[in-house]
Amino acid sequence: MVLKILRLIATLIIVSNLNLVAQLNAYYSSASYNTPNNTPYIDVYLTLVGKGLKAKNVNANQFQNKVLLVQTIYKDSLIVKANKYKLSGPLFTDTLNPPTFLDAQRYSLPNGNYLVVTDITDANATTKKTITIKEKVEIKFQSNQLSSSSIQLLEKFQKSTTPTILTKSGFDLTPYCINYYPETQKELSFYLELYKADSILGKNKNFILKYYIENKFNSTLIDGLGAFKKQTTANVNPLLAKVNIENLYSGNYNLVVEVIDENNILQFQTKQFFQRLNKKKNEDLYEFMQTKTIQEYFGQCSNLDTLKMFVECLWPIANNLDKDRIINAANKKDADVMKKYVINFWERYAADTANPLKLWSSYYREVQKVMKLFKCGKQAGYYTDRGRVYLQYGAPNIRSEQLAEQNTYPYEIWQYYRLTDKTNAQFYSNKRFVFVNKTLADDCFMLIHSDVRGEVLNDRWRFEVTRRNTNGISNPDNLQPGGTESNNFNQIFANPQ
Repeated sequence: MVLKILRLIATLIIVSNLNLVAQLNAYYSSASYNTPNNTPYIDVYLTLVGKGLKAKNVNANQFQNKVLLVQTIYKDSLIVKANKYKLSGPLFTDTLNPPTFLDAQRYSLPNGNYLVVTDITDANATTKKTITIKEKVEIKFQSNQLSSSSIQLLEKFQKSTTPTILTKSGFDLTPYCINYYPETQKELSFYLELYKADSILGKNKNFILKYYIENKFNSTLIDGLGAFKKQTTANVNPLLAKVNIENLYSGNYNLVVEVIDENNILQFQTKQFFQRLNKKKNEDLYEFMQTKTIQEYFGQCSNLDTLKMFVECLWPIANNLDKDRIINAANKKDADVMKKYVINFWERYAADTANPLKLWSSYYREVQKVMKLFKCGKQAGYYTDRGRVYLQYGAPNIRSEQLAEQNTYPYEIWQYYRLTDKTNAQFYSNKRFVFVNKTLADDCFMLIHSDVRGEVLNDRWRFEVTRRNTNGISNPDNLQPGGTESNNFNQIFANPQ
C-alpha cells in the first residue's frame, strides 16, 4: 500500500518572495496487516496540523482544536464500513503555535479491493468546506505464500507500557504520515510484519530479513544504508528498524525489505517509495561550486538518480531543440551522456558573458524551492505547471491564492510586473497566469490561462475555475458563468493582491 502525502488546501512552507498563508493541512497514510487467524485489517492514520484549524477558547487561558471526521469504506460501490466521530486536539495556551495531533482508526476487512473515503471538517469553523481524501486499497494475504504487511514509516517508536491502537510487537509506533524526508530528519524508521514464514520456509528455520535503500531511478543499492536481522520462522515475524539517512543526497528512493532463506535464496521482496531533500548536502555542493569549474563539478557526480534530476530540471528553461535533447539524455540512463549534456547546456547558456557554474548554482537554488513548493503527487515540482512557470519566468510579484472561495475550485492568480522568458530572452510587462486545482487532495494546480505569448490562452477560464457551473457555457461569446457575480476572480485578475 502506498503511503501518501495529501496537501488538502495549501502548503505551510514559506519562501521569502512568495506571500503564502497557512491553511488546513492533514497528512494521511494507511497500512494493511494480517493476524495469526487470517483476519486482515487496515490502520488509517491522520496527522492534523493545528495551525490550519480554528482554536476554541475552552476556559480562561486554554484553547483547543476539534475536527469532525467521517470515514466510509466502499467495496463495489457498497458501503462496508462507516465511522463518524469528533476528534479533539490537546489543550494549549500559545495560539500562535497550536499543536499537531494524530488520529488512528482500525477496520477489519477481508481480502478485496476497497475505496477508503475520509471527510474532514473543522468543527470550530463549520462554515469552512469539508475536505475529502480518497484512497484505493487492495488487501491480498494468501495462506500458501509469503506475504507482508505494508512497510509502515514511523516518526518514532518506544517500548509500550499500556497497549493502544498504535502498539505492535510490544512497541508504541507513532506513524510518519508522509513519504518525504527533509534535512531535519536524520533517520528513517519503519515497521513490517512477515506472514507464513513457518509454513512456507519450514518450521524453526533460520532466515534473514534484509533491508536497504536503493535509487528509485535505476534500483542501485546505496552503500552503507541498510542492515539485516537473523530470525527464526514463525507465523508472524516482525521487523522494527531504522536507517541513518543524514548523508543521503536529495532524490527519489525506495526502502527495500527482502527475505533470504537459509540457502541464500531470495524468497520475498517489498518496497516503499520515499523522497529525500538534504539542504546540508546541497550546501556542500554550492561551496564546492565556488572553487571548481563546471566540468569538475559534474565530472565528480556519479549518482544516476541525481544526474537525471540535473538534466530533467532544465526543462522549464530549455528551447524546443533542447527539450528533445533532455528526453534523449535522460532516457539513455548513461552517466557520461547526462554529464556531457548538462555541461554543454550551461556552457552554451552562459556563452562568453557569465560563469556557467555560477549560473547553474543560482538556478539550482530555485529548483530546490520549486521541488518543495509545487510537487504534485509523484511528479517533480519542476514538471508541474506552477513549477515550470516559476522557473521559466521567475517568482511572481504577486501571488493571489483563493483556496476556499464559494463555488470554486482552489485557484491562484500570479501577476508579473515585468518578466523575462528564459527560453528565448523575451521581455514582457504586466502579465498574469491563472492556475486551478480540480483534484483538491493532490495539490496539483493546472495552468488554464495566461496572457503571455505562447502560453495557454483561454478567455473562458472562469468556467474552469467555477465548480460544476456551466450556466451560459453553450454561448461562445459568454466569458463567465451565470450566478458568479459575487465571486472574486474578476477583481483579483484585474488587480491581484
